[in-house]
Amino acid sequence: MSDGITWLPDAWHGGAPILFVTFARGISPADLVVRLGAQPGEVLDPITFAEAERLTYNDRESARVARFGECAGWSFAVEQGWPSKAWWAHPDVSTGGVEVLHLTPKTDDPPKECWYYRDGQTVGRFDFGDTPDEGMEFLLPAFEEAGLLDDDVSEDFDTSRATLTALQQHFGLSLPRQEILNGRLPAAVTATVPPENLGD
Repeated sequence: MSDGITWLPDAWHGGAPILFVTFARGISPADLVVRLGAQPGEVLDPITFAEAERLTYNDRESARVARFGECAGWSFAVEQGWPSKAWWAHPDVSTGGVEVLHLTPKTDDPPKECWYYRDGQTVGRFDFGDTPDEGMEFLLPAFEEAGLLDDDVSEDFDTSRATLTALQQHFGLSLPRQEILNGRLPAAVTATVPPENLGD
């Protein structure tokens, strides 16, 4: 059974370590982390969520670490530490006909953001809670089905989870929840020092 991605808000809550999530279609997981800043071939032994956090905060051996794999036909990377290179208009991560979708939780500075790149171009971006436009209109049917376009929604409507439901439906996204939160995944350092600019 697929885990989907609607569980991500459970991992993004409160003071939990931040996970920056990047999906790519058209390249391998190892190639994805290189595009995110890793050195080719420099892969760490599989590590846990907690071990990645120690590398980026407690031990300060690196500024950003990605654990990576493949699920539902997409390569994925979950990064801890400083914000991902896939954030903030970096379409070069998608050169060569690749699709890249990036989710930034921004727990300290909401709202969450979604960026979508394809073949070296920024297709568009939107904040969770907003209606996609300017190149992202193709998501509107999935947003409508998820209840995000309704004029009258209840106060307890979970916008984040509904947005992830729409993205999951349209792109066919899934992530292995237990492997990411409790298991071990191959890892790579995607930044050795804090980046000077957003998305570096």
